[in-house]
Amino acid sequence: MACIDADGTLTPTGLVLLRGLAEQPLPPEDIAKQISEPIFKVRGSLRELADADLIEEDGGVFKITEAGRSKL
Repeated sequence: MACIDADGTLTPTGLVLLRGLAEQPLPPEDIAKQISEPIFKVRGSLRELADADLIEEDGGVFKITEAGRSKL
């Protein structure tokens, strides 16, 4: 589940994840349930978004950053 295209734009999957985290911080398990995807795919997507500084983890919960909000 790629979240960021080669040109730096968000994929539809990336947008769905960011929009969900813009509403409230969530743990990966809850995100997987919300978007009906396996947890291993969600974890990979979260790593990709975190590496791009669009989200951050705090105590096992992911939340959107200001950089992430600017992409919405």
